[in-house]
Amino acid sequence: MKKKVNFLKEVNKVYNEKNPSVYFRDYKKIQRFIDNRKNFLLNLKLPHKIFENSSLIDFGCGSGQNTITYDWLGSNCTMIEYDKNSCINAGKLFKRFSKNKYKIINENIFNFRNIKKYDFVISNGVVHHTHNPKKNIKICCNALKKGGFFILGVGEKNGFFQRNIQRLILYNISNNNSDIIKYSKILFKDHLNRSIKFGGRTIDEVIFDTYINPKIDTLSTSEIIKEFSKNKLLLYSSNETLKNIKSFTNPFMTQFKLMGKKNFLNYKFEDSLIFNPLHNLSLSNQGLYKIKEISQFLKMNESIKKIVKKVNNNNNFTTLKNVPIKDLINLKKTIHKLKKVQVIDINHNKIFINEMMSIFKILNSKMLKVKKFHKIKKILKNSKKIFKGFNGIGMSYFVGYKPK
Repeated sequence: MKKKVNFLKEVNKVYNEKNPSVYFRDYKKIQRFIDNRKNFLLNLKLPHKIFENSSLIDFGCGSGQNTITYDWLGSNCTMIEYDKNSCINAGKLFKRFSKNKYKIINENIFNFRNIKKYDFVISNGVVHHTHNPKKNIKICCNALKKGGFFILGVGEKNGFFQRNIQRLILYNISNNNSDIIKYSKILFKDHLNRSIKFGGRTIDEVIFDTYINPKIDTLSTSEIIKEFSKNKLLLYSSNETLKNIKSFTNPFMTQFKLMGKKNFLNYKFEDSLIFNPLHNLSLSNQGLYKIKEISQFLKMNESIKKIVKKVNNNNNFTTLKNVPIKDLINLKKTIHKLKKVQVIDINHNKIFINEMMSIFKILNSKMLKVKKFHKIKKILKNSKKIFKGFNGIGMSYFVGYKPK
């Protein structure tokens, strides 16, 4: 009988070793961090004034570093956090810097019981670390008042794809966590430097959260929108990831309406469009594609979904039973058939797929781990597409609105 893994305890164990939640002691640092978060809220079309005198609950607040932004904007904050050390740090942070009423509750999100409804519900970087992401989203939606907003920061399945390739590499060239730390600093320093710059965390905290954390169960954009719809939320806004879809599926995005049968065609394309590693695949000027090419788009979509699924479900990245080399070859063929359609950047995707295939072939070989490391290091040194720029960003943000 297969032993059941308590992922909550496993995740918490990693967090206690290197907690990714920043605990601020310096006023200037927290001021700078809050200014960045305030700008980010404006990008999500959330004016600061709407937080004044509001009630807010943050599910999985960590050390409270994100929640304090809402406190400064005028919200009375309730924080739910499973990790005791994080609760202690959140208490210290709010005791020193808070401007409004607040409450910190040390509790598992799934065990939390509360009949109160809130103007704002926050879940930032938590859902994909839980055993049941969809139930987590439902709990958040149930806590929301009518006329309220749900701000969800989540690892998007397709956007997280390259992050999981990185995990796959590290888990197959490393013998222990020390190796993962050492190799990630060499192979993925661009991603780590970006995370440090924008997240305010140390490099080891980023590595533990991104690569050593044992549980990452992401959702695709289409799954997230479905969950919003099931829980009677409208999609209000999102970060850059969805803006890319907007240019292609205009009727779906611009009106912020719940998905319906009329938008089924656009919905089918969505996983392809949001697939950051191939983010140029389906970006287009509206109306450039023709009906006869739809079957190829759908075929491309299925190929991409297969590849994502195989990488994301690779048994905690310790085995290579499902390396998707064959699927990558089929995807290349499908893309080639679409070369006459102006929405496709053929060269971009050929280069990206070839780089992926080279990495998978090395990982699938019987050579020694240290030799695999040096060969992959050489590929990444000369790579043009994989793990570059936006292709390396996996976190996406969605704002849901519950109509009155």
